[in-house]
Amino acid sequence: MASVDMVLERTRKRERDSLVLYVLILVNFFACQFGHGSNIGVAVSLPGNSKAMNLALGSWVTMGVCLGLPLTPWACRTFGEFNVVVVCTVLDVIAMLLMTVPGITLHQIYAVRFLVGFFEAPFLPYLQEWLARHGSHNWNVWNAILHAMVPLGENVGFILAQELVSAGFSWRWAFVGQAIAFGGTALLCLAYGGRRYLDFADGSSAKHMESEDKVVSEVEYPGTERWGVYWATNVSLAAQLGFLGGCKYVIRDYAMSRGFGLHVILATFSGIALLGPALGGSVAMSGSIVQPDKWGQHKRTLVFLAVISTVAAVLAATLPYVPTSMFWPAMFVTFFAAGGVYPAAQGIINIALTANRVIEASVYQVQCNNILFAMPMPYAIGKAMDSWSIGASFRLVAFLQVLAAAGFALALLAADFEEERSAWNRIAAPSTSLEEGAPAIERLGVGTSSNAP
Repeated sequence: MASVDMVLERTRKRERDSLVLYVLILVNFFACQFGHGSNIGVAVSLPGNSKAMNLALGSWVTMGVCLGLPLTPWACRTFGEFNVVVVCTVLDVIAMLLMTVPGITLHQIYAVRFLVGFFEAPFLPYLQEWLARHGSHNWNVWNAILHAMVPLGENVGFILAQELVSAGFSWRWAFVGQAIAFGGTALLCLAYGGRRYLDFADGSSAKHMESEDKVVSEVEYPGTERWGVYWATNVSLAAQLGFLGGCKYVIRDYAMSRGFGLHVILATFSGIALLGPALGGSVAMSGSIVQPDKWGQHKRTLVFLAVISTVAAVLAATLPYVPTSMFWPAMFVTFFAAGGVYPAAQGIINIALTANRVIEASVYQVQCNNILFAMPMPYAIGKAMDSWSIGASFRLVAFLQVLAAAGFALALLAADFEEERSAWNRIAAPSTSLEEGAPAIERLGVGTSSNAP
């Protein structure tokens, strides 16, 4: 009896330690995303005649991530995940502080932001594996909250960097604060968790993972990888995120062209960008309409994605034509509808490649989003703003939502096709196995007339 109590006490302590460490990781990840939002705020605030050159700041960060991600598996196998993340964290803090060098030029900022993206590439794959090991009992909730730090951190950084410039202060102070918060929470994570909770190669961590594997998971995976559904949903979600992220690059100039003041734009848009997707996402996560973590309901989830993204596409297409007094309410409704897409699509992406490829699915997702939209989009939007009117640039961003809606409809078709192919394979399998087994039967002389008595 005493031994059972000791086991229960150790289990509670592990869960409590994992929860505290998870909160520290959330703050650390928030600080990481804060820098990306500050980067966008700096990009739209910089003086100069070329929007493309200024907004390219966002492209260089993503370029660094794209180069770093393919190297991450090799580096982790060679040096260990824990060692790679520790070294990259130290180098990332140094790169953040380089943004505060007096007289830094635009091209030097390009190089610094590239380094930041490169050093941050291993972070998300590492965190996904950490969640799979230490948060498997409520993985979906913890994973959703972790990803919620992306818009939260970006929007806070987006506001603060522009407000600093508007108030006459240097935007560099935003990066000083980021370096302190990011480096400080990283040290707290290391001090509290240590190798026991942070190093996957550590013996106690391996034992902990084994104990967590005993917990019955509520996630339901398909029997085989569904690559068609995965990639159609993946690309569509990338276009969806392209719309939500692209609005940050154009909203300042577009809203000012419609007569709104800077402070009104920053406060209103940031509130919409935070509350709209959060409220819309809560509908998808509630489980009352869809359950994205259940593959048995994937068709229902895909129908939901196709419908809600189409609603968001119609609303986004009408934004340039609504009266000025209705612009912000219309944008809020658009972001509310678009916000329902992310958690539902994320659920499909997480489970479509089965339980054995969860981490792999996450890496593919990040690379897909970066290569297709996140990397080229800032420069492309800036080039459009230089070459066309701001209204045309805003309509270009809204078109990404239309692409997302078309993609989710394609994902639904892919699900039907793969389901029919899977059913055909199951029907054809018995006859195939009989044909392959026939020679062996003949060699045994079973059912042949020559062996008949």
